[in-house]
Amino acid sequence: MRKSISEASLLLVDDDPTIIQLLSRILSNYSSVRFATTGADALRLAREDPPDLILLDAQMGDMSGLQVCEALKADEALAGVPVIFVSSHQEAELEVAVLKMGAVDFIRKPFNASQVTARVNTQLQLKRLADDLRKQSRVDGDTGLGNQAACDQMLLRELARAHEAGQSICFALVDIDFSKSYESLYGPNLAQASIAAVAETLRRNARRAGDYVARLARDKFALILPDTDAEGGLHVVHRVLDAVEALDISHQGSSVSRHLTCSAGVACLAAPAAGAADASELLSRAAADALSQAKLGGRAQAVLASPEAPGADPLLLP
Repeated sequence: MRKSISEASLLLVDDDPTIIQLLSRILSNYSSVRFATTGADALRLAREDPPDLILLDAQMGDMSGLQVCEALKADEALAGVPVIFVSSHQEAELEVAVLKMGAVDFIRKPFNASQVTARVNTQLQLKRLADDLRKQSRVDGDTGLGNQAACDQMLLRELARAHEAGQSICFALVDIDFSKSYESLYGPNLAQASIAAVAETLRRNARRAGDYVARLARDKFALILPDTDAEGGLHVVHRVLDAVEALDISHQGSSVSRHLTCSAGVACLAAPAAGAADASELLSRAAADALSQAKLGGRAQAVLASPEAPGADPLLLP
């Protein structure tokens, strides 16, 4: 469920406890307000649980607000958190400097409570809009699954985790068989309904919290299965293919079944080496090659590739 503005998380950073107390009272309607009196504590708290907005004093004892802001913007996980600077200095040069650094607003002390509340609300609303747009850009509008960009990012992240933990990981491509002939026979509306049904079937059968499903193209999907070996990955993919057939969606244009079916290519790495980008390319290419083998071998089946043995024939597992 979407959070209301009042449920936003705020981080107040100022080395003057009096200012912290004053801002806390002004912003008491927000459900989560944390504070830090040093730059180091501010960065620690932000990294532990990224806030929705930071109010940052421009000058503090251990680190200046500009140094804290620079560190925030250099951290990929925190770069998108809006920062409002708070300062008693009246020089326009300081305001220009912090805005150039990436701050979203500048409030001068002593401040007016209504002004602070209004500016905080404005920046929280803008952040919500930006978050919504970012989310939409990574979600397939028809199925609600992640899209190609989201899948690429997730695969890189999971490969890095697999490397650190010394765990295996599986990546699978699932393609709807004879999807073009299905649309020709049954029309675009039923074709879209069948794609949605397959998407939901993949979602239901990727059951663990870490499993990830994405839609890469009209009739092609991807599965990312962390901490999963080849046997486990094939088990999940076979379950998906069986579940799609169990939907009993009639497909008179298929040459392999009277029902809608899928083919799949599966690639696994036992312990990815450092370099998630290289491992991602290796897995993606191996899964695509295995999917091609599944189609050439008669469709409605899964093929296991061996990306750790380049050039090796994929192992067919019907």
